[in-house]
Amino acid sequence: MEQENIFEPYPGGLNVPQPGGLSFFINFLNVLEGVKTKIKNLHWAALKLPVNERLEEHQILDDLLDIVSDYQDKIAEFSQGVLGHMDMDVIQGTYFKVQSIAVLVKYILEKTIPFYENMPKETVWVGLKSETETFIFNVGKYKYLFELGE
Repeated sequence: MEQENIFEPYPGGLNVPQPGGLSFFINFLNVLEGVKTKIKNLHWAALKLPVNERLEEHQILDDLLDIVSDYQDKIAEFSQGVLGHMDMDVIQGTYFKVQSIAVLVKYILEKTIPFYENMPKETVWVGLKSETETFIFNVGKYKYLFELGE
C-alpha cells in the first residue's frame, strides 16, 4: 500500500510521517532489512577477526540478528494491523557500508532513535513505542558486549 507525498524530509536520514502513513514504517522496515544483511555479512566474515574474538563475535552477531528480526516483525505486523496491508514487494534492504561491528551498532542507533522520536503520538502506538525503547536498550547492551571483545 504505497502512498505518495506522505513524507517530509528528516535530517537523520528517515522521513517524518504525516498522520496515517504506512510508508513511514515500510521505510524503517527496509532499514532493518539492510541491517540484517550486514549482520550476516559480519557474522560470515568472522574469520577475519582475531582468533580469540571469532567464536564469541560470531555468536553475539547471531543473537543480535534474532533481536533485529523479532523487532522488525513486530513493527511490520502491528503497523499493518493499524494502517492496512503493505504490498508484497516493498521490503528491500537499505544499503549502507559497514566494515566493523562498532559501525553497525552506531548505524542501528542513528536510524532507530529518529524513527522512535517521529513515531505517531496517538495512544494506539504506545505498545510499539515501548517495543522500540526495548530495542534501543538491547542494541545498547550489544554495543557493550561487542566492546568487551575489542
